[in-house]
Amino acid sequence: MNKSLPIKKVTTKLGSRDVTTMILKQKEINIIVKEEQGHLLIIDTADSHEMFLLASLFDYSMKSGDVIYLAREDPKATNLFIFNGAINPLAKKELKKIRLSMKFSKSEIYHLPLLDTYDETIWDTWEHWKYDEQLRVKADQDIAIINSTKLGFEMLVHSCLFLATSDSGHSHFDYYSTKSSPELMIRNIARN
Repeated sequence: MNKSLPIKKVTTKLGSRDVTTMILKQKEINIIVKEEQGHLLIIDTADSHEMFLLASLFDYSMKSGDVIYLAREDPKATNLFIFNGAINPLAKKELKKIRLSMKFSKSEIYHLPLLDTYDETIWDTWEHWKYDEQLRVKADQDIAIINSTKLGFEMLVHSCLFLATSDSGHSHFDYYSTKSSPELMIRNIARN
């Protein structure tokens, strides 16, 4: 990790607790989030650089417990919140409150370290059962949510790093795939 990206970070007061959110605009980072068929979530990255950024965001949220917010700028896209529900149990109502208060919340700039390499040896010890039911994904036209555990974030990071370093545009389905599986959600458009 030798590069970083400056990102706006805000803290919102929700009742008695503070929730820190990293805010990124989808068009600026070339990651577009769409909802399809009323419930499926699709995250399209322009190419490997953006896939490394997405992996870095998942990694940051896993380690910090902060919320990631990818704001849409196109009405065909959808806003995406990414968070660990065990650390930040957030309902849709609270996410809307965070989104509305972002304009008025005090902000700071955080320099996100970017992942830029991938160690494929993780797949040598991969056990699919550890990652079952680790992601809760909800999507509609206005707000999409990825509520993940630490293991779910680990799976997302490794899936993104694989897509960034391989010639695959997406991961392939297998009999373990569900509607919340990374292979259904994340695509590297340039290599698809």
